[in-house]
Amino acid sequence: MSSVIRRYLGWELLQYWLSFTLVLWLVLITARFSLYLGQAASGELPATTVLTLLGLKSVGFFVLLLPLTLFLALLWLLGRLNRDHETLALGASGLGPLQLYRVLALPLLLALALVTLLSFYLVPRSAHSGYQLRADSQQVIETQALIPGRFHSLRNGRWLLYAQRGGQAEGELEDVFVHMQQAGRAQVLVAQRALVRGTLAAGNRYVILRDGYRYDGVPGQADYRVLQYTEYALRLQSHQTEPEPEQKWDAVASADLWNRDSPEAQAEWQARLSRPLSMLILFLMAVPLARFRPATSRFYPLWLGVLVFTLYFNLLATAKLWLAQGRSPDWLGLWWVHTLFLIGWLVWLSPRPRWLYRHTT
Repeated sequence: MSSVIRRYLGWELLQYWLSFTLVLWLVLITARFSLYLGQAASGELPATTVLTLLGLKSVGFFVLLLPLTLFLALLWLLGRLNRDHETLALGASGLGPLQLYRVLALPLLLALALVTLLSFYLVPRSAHSGYQLRADSQQVIETQALIPGRFHSLRNGRWLLYAQRGGQAEGELEDVFVHMQQAGRAQVLVAQRALVRGTLAAGNRYVILRDGYRYDGVPGQADYRVLQYTEYALRLQSHQTEPEPEQKWDAVASADLWNRDSPEAQAEWQARLSRPLSMLILFLMAVPLARFRPATSRFYPLWLGVLVFTLYFNLLATAKLWLAQGRSPDWLGLWWVHTLFLIGWLVWLSPRPRWLYRHTT
């Protein structure tokens, strides 16, 4: 096979791939940036961590975008070749579907290596760093001064505190509202005044509520209680043992997942392996899908590609959920989805009736 054709198709595919990736990445990163800015403005996130979190999150975006954008880039390239009748010249030089796979093998191998590195190493590390930064930021927020006129989420979201205005003295608040979840029961405290006392280093920072009421339970139920108090202390920073946080499987190292037998660990492991595997299968499917292109729309291969990709990854997400919940065995896992689309590829690759294809003259 001529090296000129290899370089030509490889360079065209690379340009389209980078273009699709850049556009979709900018869309996702802009939406995430707006979300983080809103959280920073509402006091849920320190402003100094926004860009760091954004960078960590962008790593996770790439592992999802690269299979899709390579698939779309290949469909767009093949569709353009059909539209410009370049496939006739390539076919005359002996470039059939199987030879086309060989021509584009090098870009595919580089893409597979990148996605594998992201899926098994970089994304788990960035996810772990992101969760750790979030936890550290939550501790910083909980120990910062309570700003009047703003809702403050404390104790990992179990407490919500609001003060209408500040008092005359430093650390004094007025018209304070606190909503808490204690042992599965909702509690609401209101106070005319509150004082913030204690030191951060000692870990004994308190909000002392004065002259208020505590509403315990749900109004109308038999165990609903209303208590009046003169002084009520809430500890903001605690060294006591907190409830074990929910396991974040996407942040667990791949080697640790391999050594665990839980359904959740197996589901995450197979999901990471499915990312480069799905890229390979989508690459294979792009060639026969690009042949089915009515003359009515030059964008038809892209719409068809988005439909196939959406169906593929929704089925993978469903299979992962079933495996994590123990509803499907490990040997079945996510493999049935890949097998289904491999069968579809073989069907599309087989000779089809001539009326399915666009006739060129």
